[in-house]
Amino acid sequence: MDGQPYSTIRNLLWFVLVLAALAVVSNFYVASQLARNSDELASIRLLLQKDLLGKALTQSEQLQQRMDALNASANGMDAKLKQAEDDMDARLRKAQDDFVARMKVELPKIMDNYVASRAPQLEKSAQKQLRKSGVPVP
Repeated sequence: MDGQPYSTIRNLLWFVLVLAALAVVSNFYVASQLARNSDELASIRLLLQKDLLGKALTQSEQLQQRMDALNASANGMDAKLKQAEDDMDARLRKAQDDFVARMKVELPKIMDNYVASRAPQLEKSAQKQLRKSGVPVP
């Protein structure tokens, strides 16, 4: 009987040692699985970032191309507006020059006609004024 309690304790110790070894092995297994999962998650995160970044870069390039096209179109419109403005200025200057040239020709004629039409009336009015003043008029 002396050996039996020690034998039971020894068997229990072996059982505890086996359980402890199994716990250590299972801990290492779980830790390796966690490390593998962590690595996979990191690679998935990296792939997602690359995918999102790739999409963002593609969209950014497309947006830049659209902006360049709009800028080119706006520059073309600016050139057309400038040309139209220059054409209008040239037409306006020509119209002003034509008007001034026409006035130089026609204004003397108009003035001569006006003076010719008003001269008899002015002459009569002047004669009346002279008669009132007592100046003899022929």
